[in-house]
Amino acid sequence: MLRKGTVLGRLRGVLLAISVFALTIGTAPLYAVALYCHPYYDDYGFSAAVRQTWTQTGSVAQALQAALQSAAQTRQTWQGTYTGTLLSNVQPGVFSEGLYFLGCWLILTAFIGGWLFFLLTVLARLGLRRGERWTLSCLAVTVMVQFMPDVREAFFWFNGGIGNVFIYALLAIAFALTLRLLEQKRPWAMLGLVPLMVALGGGSYGGGLFGLCVYAVGLAWLIWRRHPRRWHVAALFLLFLGCFLYSVSAPGNAVRSTYLGPPASPVVAVGKALYYGVAQMGTFLRLPVIGITLPLLPALWRAAGESRFSFAHPWLCVGLLGGLYCAQLVPPLYAGVGVGAGRIVNTYFISFVALWFLAVYYLLGFLYRRGLRPNARSLGALTLAGVCALGLGALAVKPDGEDLYGAQHLSGPSAALSLVTGRAARYDREMRQREALLNDPAQDEVTLAPLTSVPAVFMPDLLTDETSNVRDMLCRYYNKRAIYIAGEEETP
Repeated sequence: MLRKGTVLGRLRGVLLAISVFALTIGTAPLYAVALYCHPYYDDYGFSAAVRQTWTQTGSVAQALQAALQSAAQTRQTWQGTYTGTLLSNVQPGVFSEGLYFLGCWLILTAFIGGWLFFLLTVLARLGLRRGERWTLSCLAVTVMVQFMPDVREAFFWFNGGIGNVFIYALLAIAFALTLRLLEQKRPWAMLGLVPLMVALGGGSYGGGLFGLCVYAVGLAWLIWRRHPRRWHVAALFLLFLGCFLYSVSAPGNAVRSTYLGPPASPVVAVGKALYYGVAQMGTFLRLPVIGITLPLLPALWRAAGESRFSFAHPWLCVGLLGGLYCAQLVPPLYAGVGVGAGRIVNTYFISFVALWFLAVYYLLGFLYRRGLRPNARSLGALTLAGVCALGLGALAVKPDGEDLYGAQHLSGPSAALSLVTGRAARYDREMRQREALLNDPAQDEVTLAPLTSVPAVFMPDLLTDETSNVRDMLCRYYNKRAIYIAGEEETP
């Protein structure tokens, strides 16, 4: 590689600075706009009992007890994913709507920190140097955040984000800690991994199956290589599997299946997962992903060339990574809900970005072993091409329902626009007016006005949606007899 002080060496330093700056400046508006966020839809439905307990007693201990009871009831009547269910019951808005932003911050921070931790850990063991792995990690997480398929359901709806994006953040942390466990000097990693296995076993079904498949493949490799810590990983895998099976066996899953429709057969679900998974990977391989890959090819190529791996089976590796990706689509397809809503598609995109760089690394190693060597002089050209691809990818963003393409639709710029234009502040003001009426114990019936302003990164107002049961949820949550919409003559 290039020595310090050369033009290309300085270029790498500039690229590192840009990547750190992009991650920082791109996520700052998301933290800022979260201050204006409020509880939404299932936030009310899941935590109604906890809210009533807190209102009546003011006791955190009794509120937590109510959350446990509510989660146990949900296992019997709706779903078995106990981690997301329990956390949804204690969403910060239960204690005060003004604290709801803490949930957004929790999910966003766990996501950024978890995936940075994972990428830095993996890339260090693949042979990338400190600056290289920080550059790649920051760029990858920036793309994950800014091009998130549905940023609203990722970070600004606690119930939707805590059971999906947050679970994948825990997965990333678990994978990184497991890699550290494999090093003889890191036995302390087990202390963090045991509770993580319990939490992940009761997380999302897609994330659970994905994680179990990753651990199964890794465990098989460790046993084949007779790694001294293979039985540590085996114990973790069995704990993960046992908790996952407990979650899957919940009676409420059958109740939910009756509501959603009969499940598909396992064979059909696997076939559809392979079909839709491959198609989805094609849609995710967009200019932004290519844009952050090109400048890093020399670093990845150099690291692969210095690796002790043989890189003898490229198609097996690519097929295996693709199979792991498709595995997470099986549960929602089996349950008959398709590939899932935006909050689930978010997790597919996250895993794709991580798996993409592993595939690129392996393929570069294969090419290196076949005599192809990186040309240091091409770094400038690759960097320029990457910047162009990333810029074009940002300009090509156009969410459904929007007329114009442009970078203003990226997560960070969209949040910043809602702050600058006052849209977020107006939303916050109108929601506070609603909540003042709902929190008034003297009124059994209240009349609420539809919102006139909702930031693009926030969930839409469902109050006037005739297909939504949000008013019923609000009645249970705030202990109201009826809720009217301004202008209507009678209760729905």
